[in-house]
Amino acid sequence: MKRFVLTGAPGSGKTAIICQLELDGFSVVEEAATDIIALQQARSIAEPWTHPSFIDSVTDLQRRRQIRSSCQPDDIQFHDRSAICTAALPDYLGYPVPGTL
Repeated sequence: MKRFVLTGAPGSGKTAIICQLELDGFSVVEEAATDIIALQQARSIAEPWTHPSFIDSVTDLQRRRQIRSSCQPDDIQFHDRSAICTAALPDYLGYPVPGTL
């Protein structure tokens, strides 16, 4: 399987491209942090990234998505960000890097 990782600055269009690729029938693995933020904000946590558990939640969800995607039979797969991007997040936020990374 060929895997391609889209990476770049926030707001650069990665997610929009991933959504279009999925609509075009390609296998995609979505980035986890955005979904964790949306879920926590729906639970009235305004800034979930200020909680140390945020990194664990992002890492766990991203890991589950990558494991699930590895079982798909597609020849080509697109990833919205990568484990390297996820590993940079705790450093940026000042938290320790989880052992799962």
